[in-house]
Amino acid sequence: MESSKETGCRAPEDPVLCINDCDFFGSAATMNMCSKCQKDMILLKQEHAKLAAASSKDVVRRSSSSDESELALASAAIPSADLAS
Repeated sequence: MESSKETGCRAPEDPVLCINDCDFFGSAATMNMCSKCQKDMILLKQEHAKLAAASSKDVVRRSSSSDESELALASAAIPSADLAS
């Protein structure tokens, strides 16, 4: 009979409980989470990525509008400075 080293097969790993303590089993392929917890984690990461992208767009919009406001204030201040001289 061939040994497992010769055939390249491995003995199955002992069952590992999900790291979220949900009473299901996980595996190394799913970062020791059950399939439901892994799916929930992926969805949560995607939601966080969407929120981060939206907030960074908002910051860019705010900085652009404040730059425009500063330019408008600066250009409005220039004619009044010319009148004072």
